[in-house]
Amino acid sequence: MLLKKYIKNRRKLKILFLLTVIVLIVITVVILNISPNVNSTERVLDERFIARIYGGSGGGGGGSGMSGGRLEQPPLKSPRQNGVIVPEKYDEHKLKTRIAQERVLQLKQEQQQQHNAIEAGEEHAKLEATTTGVHIFYSAPVAWYKTKKSQLVAPRVQLRGAAKELLNDVSDAVLSSSFATSATTLTTTVKPVRILNTAFYPALGLYKPTTSLLQKHFDNIHNCGIGVLILSCSGKSGEVALYRELLELAPSYNLSITFEISVAGNQSLEFLQQQLEALRRYSTAESFYRVYSLSRKRLVPVIYVSNAYKLSDTPAGRAMCPSQAESLRNLFDGYFIGHIRLKNHVDIMRRLCFEGFYNKLPSNGATFASTWKNWSYLKSYALTYKMLFVPTVGPGFAERNKFPRHGDIQRHRSNGRYYGVAWRTAILNHVGFINIASYNNWPDGSQIEEVMPKAGFLDYNPGAKTKYIDLTTHWVVNFLKTRHEAAAAVAVPGQPSCYEFLNNTIC
Repeated sequence: MLLKKYIKNRRKLKILFLLTVIVLIVITVVILNISPNVNSTERVLDERFIARIYGGSGGGGGGSGMSGGRLEQPPLKSPRQNGVIVPEKYDEHKLKTRIAQERVLQLKQEQQQQHNAIEAGEEHAKLEATTTGVHIFYSAPVAWYKTKKSQLVAPRVQLRGAAKELLNDVSDAVLSSSFATSATTLTTTVKPVRILNTAFYPALGLYKPTTSLLQKHFDNIHNCGIGVLILSCSGKSGEVALYRELLELAPSYNLSITFEISVAGNQSLEFLQQQLEALRRYSTAESFYRVYSLSRKRLVPVIYVSNAYKLSDTPAGRAMCPSQAESLRNLFDGYFIGHIRLKNHVDIMRRLCFEGFYNKLPSNGATFASTWKNWSYLKSYALTYKMLFVPTVGPGFAERNKFPRHGDIQRHRSNGRYYGVAWRTAILNHVGFINIASYNNWPDGSQIEEVMPKAGFLDYNPGAKTKYIDLTTHWVVNFLKTRHEAAAAVAVPGQPSCYEFLNNTIC
């Protein structure tokens, strides 16, 4: 009844509503101004419980944080201001200092592990058997320096005053002519500057190919499971003795050697004949790499041809086909694998009667052939025309100015992840051969050889100096496993499998 009475009177209803609001506001302010008891147990955040979690061991007695009468770790002290928890301020200097200290500690631990491994005689992983399905580019010798072109400075000397009058008074015309010529064409020659042409610094220093060094390199390559070395053959007389030593040393490490010839600067028929003549010098060596061809019923050498796409529409290119009357196959026959860059280069290789093609440049995205996602197309093309596709994988690329038309084609190693993606892509495409660029091509930064951390140079950190040798061993094992499974799937009882020789297409 009382409520009805107030409801009928609108003025009294407004006053009652206003008093109710004021009372609620006063109650809220009183509750918020109550100072919290820090020592009391907090319902939202149990700081002693968090302290036990950080301490790594549980406490006893209903969240007291005590273990055997002793507090494992003092409870967290949250900074407060007027009873409200204040978040800790971000200190960039302290954060950078902590990161630097953690980095130094990590490097010390890695160096200690590396030192212990060397003392234990386990410097890197090893494989007992080698496979001829994996080839690696090898540089002997390494071009450590590049030479900057010299410039000629020719200042003009002007004769003035007394010197000019003296020259005019000389009666001997020959003497006058000689003096004037030497004075006006005075030149000074600047000596060429040699620049160290590598982004990394080798653990063995700037070495030259000696017998002991070659033995160490061959031992590392053999331990990775790699069976074939690719040498660059230029036909120069100075490399003959070195290459013969390599061919004689290779069988001791169960290695074979093949060659890469280049037609970059000269695509004439005579130049290519000279290149093949140079290869014939080594063709009788036991370690010269050959494969058995079921169609030809004999062993045939495998030869790489750099810049082979430049032979298009040239007499030298047409002479590569066996059907030609003056075919180069009569001079030196083999499985010729041509270097390609663009998509249409595979058609050029087919017209020039090459048995296969490879991309050579280990820089993903730099060209069509070196782009990983295009390898499935190249593999399919090779299967269609019974050719051989050999993808080139590499740990990275650190040569900026080699192909200026493509811009910056440098590829960071990304702590080995770049190398791993290249290997996985090649393995999943079920190729017969894979070549690696490279073991020791230091000028383009694609080497897997041991490196030395040095100021001003890149390194393999974090990781041991044999990091990429170990990664190569790992991926060769994966390649062999996949290859054996594929060979077993296509094997015909009682007949040798073509897959063991090439890629189940060229028989």
